[in-house]
Amino acid sequence: MKRLLLTAFLVNVILPLTSFAQDNTKVGLPEGAIARLGKGGINLMRFSPDGTRLVVGTDVGAWVYDVPDGNETALFTGHNGQVNVLAFSQDGKTFASGGFVNPVIQVWDLETKSKRSTVMLTREPYSLTALTFYGKTLISVNAHREINYWHVDTGRKLLESNINNQYDTVAFSQDGSVLAIGDRNGKIYLWDTTTSSQQAVFKGHGGGKDSEILALAFSPDGKILASGSEDKTVRLWDTQNHTKLGTLRGHTGWVTAVAFSDDGNTVASGDASKTIKLWDLDTQQERATLIGHKNTINALAFAPAGTPLYGMCLASGSADGTIRFWNPVSGEERITFTSGHIESVKAVAFAEHGTTLTTAAFNGIVDVWSLQTRRELLTFTDGQCDAADVIALSSDATYFMREGYNGLLAFNPDGFGHHGNFSGSIGFQVWEIATEDEIPGPWQDVGTSKAIFSPVYGILAVSNPNEIQGWHINRGIELFRFNTRGVPRTDPAFSRDGKWLATTDRSGKAQVWNVEALNEPAIISTQNAEAMVFLPDSATLAIVNRTGIHLWRFRIEAADEPTLIPISLPGFKNVLTFSPDGTILIGAGTQGWSSLIKLWDVETGRYLGTLSGHTEPVETLVFSHDGKTLASGSGDGTVLLWDWDKIIAERVPDNK
Repeated sequence: MKRLLLTAFLVNVILPLTSFAQDNTKVGLPEGAIARLGKGGINLMRFSPDGTRLVVGTDVGAWVYDVPDGNETALFTGHNGQVNVLAFSQDGKTFASGGFVNPVIQVWDLETKSKRSTVMLTREPYSLTALTFYGKTLISVNAHREINYWHVDTGRKLLESNINNQYDTVAFSQDGSVLAIGDRNGKIYLWDTTTSSQQAVFKGHGGGKDSEILALAFSPDGKILASGSEDKTVRLWDTQNHTKLGTLRGHTGWVTAVAFSDDGNTVASGDASKTIKLWDLDTQQERATLIGHKNTINALAFAPAGTPLYGMCLASGSADGTIRFWNPVSGEERITFTSGHIESVKAVAFAEHGTTLTTAAFNGIVDVWSLQTRRELLTFTDGQCDAADVIALSSDATYFMREGYNGLLAFNPDGFGHHGNFSGSIGFQVWEIATEDEIPGPWQDVGTSKAIFSPVYGILAVSNPNEIQGWHINRGIELFRFNTRGVPRTDPAFSRDGKWLATTDRSGKAQVWNVEALNEPAIISTQNAEAMVFLPDSATLAIVNRTGIHLWRFRIEAADEPTLIPISLPGFKNVLTFSPDGTILIGAGTQGWSSLIKLWDVETGRYLGTLSGHTEPVETLVFSHDGKTLASGSGDGTVLLWDWDKIIAERVPDNK
């Protein structure tokens, strides 16, 4: 009954919602893409000087929210990479954005929601780590340890100087005159941007293990600097006398974000244990602990005094995808301001009825989206955890599975990737999404390394050292158990008809099992596999390694050598799929710092070009059941939907 009610809900919700004030799912799309689902992971947040807007720098652009109504009024893209740096002009009418793998600094007019000017960067890799206005000058810091000075209106470079120190974290004072630099050994350097000279060196967080500085922030008057570190403390520094003012202790996780209130009386700090603390600056005592987020705190910002409804409130952005507003005195949560900023999408599946798409994130949160309105219909959170290594959706979006972990997790705010420290597994679990019921079974007692759903028979396959087991999901009956001869090197793969299962042995050679004939030995290839995927005909296995793609027709003559398509796959990940007709191989990889989707003609091996638009590596590639839409899920926290017919018409002569 619960499933029937949910199905009715989906049908009823999908049909009437046809228009929105602004469809940000179509803003700044790459060629061939028809929609973007998700807003990208949060890197930083800034309130406008008058407090009427909150700008959020994410992995896909800069989102602008109206305060206090919470409406998303614009998505500024115009970048090829992430937005990791933001700066408002003193009058609050413009802001500038830039970031990682991002060849430009864009200057935007907030009122007209238009681009005012563009600063072209010339040094690769293009990566900015800090940005500020200094009157009519923009000052930027890049990954090459350079400080550049630009004219705001013309984009012309005025001056360039160099920083002598290696660094991981940087921050400008509010007036742009001082730059703080924190390194992974815990030291902090102060630079005068007006003279391009070093002012002071602080011992910082002591050096040694767990001393890396993850967050820096200046007080509004620039006289105090706060630093947060992996040592779980916040330290306060006098920037005038160059002395330490104190150490704030109480966090149980790495301190990942710090911010000062507009009046300079309060310091807020957020950590990888999901908590935020408010500190009284005069007494250096904890005022309140804020609990509510479900994952690491990525960014903090105080609203200016006098902002309607939310003056002096604290805004917190988390890897759980939400931005929340808090009372800075009592610590009470006032509102969940917005959601949808999930950090990383790990799995995607289309419903068979073709009206919804389901996504699973790095933390076990599952969202169901309307393909008509591009809006979330519901969110399933029973599988939520801090992080998961094993995540999968069944091909019809019926089932979800994950093996989760709890512990500390910090995302890189100036690039992609993360690092973690986990206390142990919280188990391998399977749910039916429609009913939100967990499905118990013997798989809960198996230590997993890889897992996959069968596309046809409702079968769950779980691999662990030396064997792979398969069960009927609803009945919990074991259907097969194969000796894989060692820990599998790649993810297992099912053929489209569900009859064949491919794994790898300890040497890396592909082996194919017939799940309907348990007594038959595996068919073993002559090639090592770095990734595998079946062609739609279920009779051919594509084995990818550094020499190219090997098409192995294992059901005809296993002893024959596979057909080699000698293509180059630098930076290639184990994310592969074939076009519905089997003529094109689609794979995801990186080229330099760019995350690309590459296409090849299977028959000729001809390279058909790339699909670009994600700013972090692609984690999954899935076709809709009618074969007309390709979905790519990425570590940037978004899914791009691609018009496959349009892509093929442009790349394959005569629509071969």
